[in-house]
Amino acid sequence: MIAKYKHLVIMHVLVIFFFSIFASIAEAKTHSTIPKNKIVALVYDDSGSMWEQSGNVPIDNWKYANYALQSFVSLLEKQDQLRVVSMSSPTVPEPIELDERLRQHEIDQIRTWTGKRNTPLESLQTAINELNKAVDSNKNSDFWLIVLTDGIFNELNHLEQKLSAAQIEENKNALFTSLRGLKEKMDQNGASFHSTLIPIESYLSTEELEIMADFKRQWTESSAGNVLVSNGEQDIIQRINEVAALMTNRDPSEEEKFDLHPVWDGNQLVLESPFPLRRITLIEQSAEENASFKEFYINNQRIEQGMEGPYKVFTPDDPAKLHPPIQGTITHFKNVNGDGVVDRGTYKIVFEKPLLEEQKESIKILAEPAIDFRVNLKKATGEENPEVFFAGSKMVLETTLLKSESNDEEIDLRAIDVKSLFEVEAEIDGEKLPLNYDSKVNKFIGDFTLPQKDKIPVNVKVNIKGFYQKVKESGIQINPTRKLSLVANTDTWSESLDKLNEADPFVITPMVNGEEMTSEELKKVFKQLKIETPSHIKIEKEQKGNQILIYPKSLSPIFRTSVGDVPLHITLTGQYPNEIAEETFTLNIEDISIFKKYGKDAIKALIWLAILVYIIGIIIKPRFDKNRISLEYKQSRKRSRLRDARGMTENFYTNWVNRWLVPFLAEKKSIGDLTFKADRKKDRVWLVKESQDPNLIVRHEKLEGRSKKADLQIYHNDEIQIERSNDYSIYIFKSH
Repeated sequence: MIAKYKHLVIMHVLVIFFFSIFASIAEAKTHSTIPKNKIVALVYDDSGSMWEQSGNVPIDNWKYANYALQSFVSLLEKQDQLRVVSMSSPTVPEPIELDERLRQHEIDQIRTWTGKRNTPLESLQTAINELNKAVDSNKNSDFWLIVLTDGIFNELNHLEQKLSAAQIEENKNALFTSLRGLKEKMDQNGASFHSTLIPIESYLSTEELEIMADFKRQWTESSAGNVLVSNGEQDIIQRINEVAALMTNRDPSEEEKFDLHPVWDGNQLVLESPFPLRRITLIEQSAEENASFKEFYINNQRIEQGMEGPYKVFTPDDPAKLHPPIQGTITHFKNVNGDGVVDRGTYKIVFEKPLLEEQKESIKILAEPAIDFRVNLKKATGEENPEVFFAGSKMVLETTLLKSESNDEEIDLRAIDVKSLFEVEAEIDGEKLPLNYDSKVNKFIGDFTLPQKDKIPVNVKVNIKGFYQKVKESGIQINPTRKLSLVANTDTWSESLDKLNEADPFVITPMVNGEEMTSEELKKVFKQLKIETPSHIKIEKEQKGNQILIYPKSLSPIFRTSVGDVPLHITLTGQYPNEIAEETFTLNIEDISIFKKYGKDAIKALIWLAILVYIIGIIIKPRFDKNRISLEYKQSRKRSRLRDARGMTENFYTNWVNRWLVPFLAEKKSIGDLTFKADRKKDRVWLVKESQDPNLIVRHEKLEGRSKKADLQIYHNDEIQIERSNDYSIYIFKSH
């Protein structure tokens, strides 16, 4: 019989333990540490229906509820506060002493509690009032409101009380208004608040189930709380498993719990954790003699006074003797040094003597993680100022795992198999965003874009499979897209065409939401300024302070420049998404006289044309190839001796000015009585007609009537003979 109900009792212990643990689905706070203590107000149902169902049939709900409360007390920490409001004393919040020296006495006293009264709504209101008072002086605590009941509150049950529908509705509104007010007060004070309703519905009628369904709905809406529903023993186990996982920040879908790799070595239990812990708790659930502990080590360092307990819990005496009694011990192992965190590593628990196999199997090991995380939102550019979070902004969400109870001390995950252990994701405005681990910065990172909304919720969930699960709720206030505009400093701008290049600039002031843009911001966006115009005009721009200076300039030649009204379409794109200012301004350029407009440029054109013609003339001018041609000649007073006369050679050198500065005209050279002119072909020359004579013999023929008619072309080895009285000359042209 003991084995039959052992599992059920163990699970009761676990759920109470997990209720007591700090971590739950909570809203992100300004600091990362786990609250220093928990303040719990627990409404405890000790009404008659916990003892008997209809027909005076005895049941064990009261016994396991009492046992669970004992376990709950044993699992809290000494700095926590617990007040129990029993339904048999609905106006009395009974403080439970959690000092280590007095706690076992309190547990023993709870075991003697009996009560068989009704289910007054006043008990819940008393618990709410207690938390309302406590939050004023304990803003950094973790507040819990837990209600354990197996029936409908009297003031809400029209089946047993002679209450009108209006009275029931009034009682209901008063209760949930009070509960909603408590939640709002907690939020305003930045306190962590959790509420859990545990209705045991095993023996409720159909009508009572309808009433309870409405109560559960309004409970969730008013306090954002959890509801654990039990409809029978098997369902209790299943639901407790689920909520236990949630309350310890574990993934309820995980089939296997996080394993501290327990290894038994004689009278020692060796554990290992890659993460820091707050406490290690050993729960021994057995009807046999419990094991006793001797020492506790963290990373081979003995921790003095590191053990708390054991606290012994028993099911109270059962007059009906429905099931055998159950007993258990709960022992905590913790670090009393420094920040109180059990650093990650290896832990050793030493027992007084080696344990039997049955004792080992009866021990459950629970690890309370000392983990939190920080969520950081920033733009992809690195800006973290929320004032620049605009719709369309590219954003980066970073999540950093932290060691709790520390000053934002990061947990280095580089040596851990993050991919197999972690699931980290954000839900942004209903859309899932996986966060991937970046070992370079030791953070989980994801990118997203802000939508076109005023505010969006951001929920970040960190799940270490089978060990830790937590969701932080926050939101992003999305700033409305700023309105950019361009304002001209003058209503009109006009200048004459000939003075355009020296004119004052056209000045524009960019505006942001009706205020002048700062010079720093304008500097960032100035490169994105675009000026377009269909007119023929040159536009120059510059920044001066927080103003845009636009300089219209004439084209060259000036007559190409447009005159009259010149439209300028100006576009300025802001530094944030969807920011753009577009405006069209009109400048007036006054026309000038035809002489001013065309005269100067016409003269320039003629000068340039003359220069061009001159250059062409210089280029195409025929010149002697002085290194290639020459003229050999002989002179004699007697014809018979002319062939024997000493020959001389004359080169075609000319002066530099005539050769290089005089355009078009062929280069000339006079040698003796003859004058030659350069040909375009370098291997020949021209004998100019002015130096020709009828008696001149060229290529062995006298010119006679052909002389002075036209220039005569002279080729290589051509001879030119001149015969005059007592003077004979022969010239031979050489081309190499």
